[in-house]
Amino acid sequence: MNAIVQAEKVLQFFHDISQIPRESGHEKELSDYIVQFAKDRNLEVSQDEAWNVVIKKPASAGYEDRPTVILQGHIDMVCEKTHESNHDFRKDPIANIIDGEWLHADGTTLGADNGMGVCMAMAILDDDTLAHPALEVLCTTSEETGMNGASAIKPGQVTGKYLLNLDTEVEHEFIVSCAGGCHVIVNIPLLRENTLPGFNAGLTITVSGLLGGHSGLEINKQRGNSNQILARVLYALGKQYSFTLSNFTGGTKHNAIPNKSVATLAVRTEDVEAIKNLIAHYESTFQHEFAAQDPCLTITVDGTDVPDVVYADDTTEALISYLYLAEDGVHSVSKSIENLVETSNNLAVVKEDSHALSILVSVRSSSKNGLDYLTTKMLLLADTLGVSARKTDGYPAWEYEQGSALEEQALTLYKKMSPVEPTVNAVHAGLECGLLKGALPDTQMISFGPTITGAHTPQEKCHLPSVENVYIYLKELLKELH
Repeated sequence: MNAIVQAEKVLQFFHDISQIPRESGHEKELSDYIVQFAKDRNLEVSQDEAWNVVIKKPASAGYEDRPTVILQGHIDMVCEKTHESNHDFRKDPIANIIDGEWLHADGTTLGADNGMGVCMAMAILDDDTLAHPALEVLCTTSEETGMNGASAIKPGQVTGKYLLNLDTEVEHEFIVSCAGGCHVIVNIPLLRENTLPGFNAGLTITVSGLLGGHSGLEINKQRGNSNQILARVLYALGKQYSFTLSNFTGGTKHNAIPNKSVATLAVRTEDVEAIKNLIAHYESTFQHEFAAQDPCLTITVDGTDVPDVVYADDTTEALISYLYLAEDGVHSVSKSIENLVETSNNLAVVKEDSHALSILVSVRSSSKNGLDYLTTKMLLLADTLGVSARKTDGYPAWEYEQGSALEEQALTLYKKMSPVEPTVNAVHAGLECGLLKGALPDTQMISFGPTITGAHTPQEKCHLPSVENVYIYLKELLKELH
């Protein structure tokens, strides 16, 4: 492994913040830690009602006339773990395990997305030997669950001419545009009835083993969606055998492709063995369909207690029909940017409360028309099935400003420093730059960062040599920007 010398402080700060719970919506402790970090260094700091933190550091000697630069990242993380893990994200520290050139956790997400970018900014602030213009470090909250922190930023909180978003996950890649998105929330009335006589056996059907992944960055891989696969299984099962459904759950986050879904059924005892054989057939069929992208897909059926109460037929039919008919995955690709998904859909979460079954649908697009079209389709499908649905406000796309001074300077410097040619891309995911543009309409923005794989999954890893390389580049870029 390449020696981590210049980024040693970055990794130390990352270890420190890994001791502090920072699930989206629960970042106050880390926000307070960062505020104290700034006060300990006599830096100007403010914290708003969304727990966003802004730290300001004056320019170093000779750089007073350079334009102010904003370093920006989000402090929350997606909290996912393996099914075997007992990790409690509300209190347990995240393990930092070095394996060769890679850093990973222990059966959980690592939080390098976007903790590593935040720690790079902290290391910059901590080093008084660096040459740099006036700095504004903006640490935002709840990015992973709707960019609430960035939405709360008001004009005047930060004012820099340039903004460096440190939330890109491929070294040598610069992001200059991102998709916008919104959620559609479908509510199916949760009507229940007592289990009918004759349905005297209980079964649990589980779809699992899918890779899942980031519903923007990895939607192009066309991985299986456990919610839709389970709905397809139940639809096909209902064509041959009678059953009543008592529970259906799947997915955990709007921005993660669901990798496990579970349904509990009441069936007739005389049908149990035939149903198990049929499920084994479906498992083989779906394994063939998803062999390339999800080679570990499994569909299992296990006996369980007979449920006393089940969904009414109308509830079951609406749920299965919506999940079966709704689009999932890539809807369209860009006609102007090669290999860019333009519009996509993720049937992200199915859960129930005391009154309704809800389906959380995440829609993304770099085209406003594309976003409106697919969102309307999701709403219209709900209306056709006689259930309610609503659209959230969402977040705007970040439109490309071709030929900006920031992009030109960033790329020119990178080509001088690296033997690898940089790429300039748009990304089919939401970055906070789209929202921050509302408060900073005249600020030029670009996004880059170290290599992170498996983001939003327990397989998340961060490439340590790329942390070193990106941090060295970041320090040089601050020295060169004008």
